[in-house]
Amino acid sequence: MKKNQKIEGNSTLVLASESSARQSILTGLKLIFDVIAPDFSETAQPGVPPAEIALINAKGKAGSVAAKLAGQSEANVIVIGSDQVCCTDSGMVLHKPGSRDRAIDQLTQASDQWLTFYSSLVLIRNGMVERAHVESCAVKLRRLTNLEIKAYVTADNPLWSAGSFHAEGAGLRLIEKIETTDINLLYGLPALVLLQALRELNDPLAYAAWS
Repeated sequence: MKKNQKIEGNSTLVLASESSARQSILTGLKLIFDVIAPDFSETAQPGVPPAEIALINAKGKAGSVAAKLAGQSEANVIVIGSDQVCCTDSGMVLHKPGSRDRAIDQLTQASDQWLTFYSSLVLIRNGMVERAHVESCAVKLRRLTNLEIKAYVTADNPLWSAGSFHAEGAGLRLIEKIETTDINLLYGLPALVLLQALRELNDPLAYAAWS
């Protein structure tokens, strides 16, 4: 995968994210794509519903990359933007902690609680928003001890993950139950909706790396 480079040939999909989890999802789906980091600061406005925050951020990321690519290529480029916001049953948003202490504090608050993850998808093609979608999944954390929480944060360093844990990795050890129609929602990308959108926009085989 290339970053911040001109799109040429069959490289028609661009992921507007440096998230390793999202890149792994697209790679696992055998999609050919490039990665370009967006120039966009995620919003966390008080009072804005979490689903709306996720959609605003996805639009901002995709729009930023689409603007970078404008006029660079004649290819039919589709930019993929996505975001994830986690909140408790009480509506409190669990932001990306950014520090060990905040990660420990958030996991302490989330222990033995249901969390909702809102994952968004925005597709921009030729400057036009072709798809804007938000979907949620629910996760129940186990009753965690202080020792477990501190040990997990030390081992997995989830400082830039919504909810303060990596569900695609060791964070799964904190989870008691998952309710979702698409497990990839938990990892930050509505993959089933993405695939449906690609089928509607073009022949999906044009994007596939089967070899």
